[in-house]
Amino acid sequence: MNEVNARSVPVYGGYHGEFRKVHKAGWEKVCEGGTPRVYDTEDQAEVAAWRALKAHLCGDIVGTGMERTSARSKAESLFGAIFRKGRKIPVVRR
Repeated sequence: MNEVNARSVPVYGGYHGEFRKVHKAGWEKVCEGGTPRVYDTEDQAEVAAWRALKAHLCGDIVGTGMERTSARSKAESLFGAIFRKGRKIPVVRR
């Protein structure tokens, strides 16, 4: 069962903060610049993990959507667009 959670894990020299996302079962470490950050206390690590999880859950939702490529633009200029403003345009073949 997937659930969100955060924890601190003891490591050499301090603690790592780890969190679980809703859609993944594995734990992810709190990183800075691509490397896991080592915190002095257990509480600091857990608070950082909760903040990283909150930033993930409450961040901006972005999507690639339909990417415009030169090949697609050429095809649409030759054959016309199939979708305009989210509505399907009926295509008549002759």
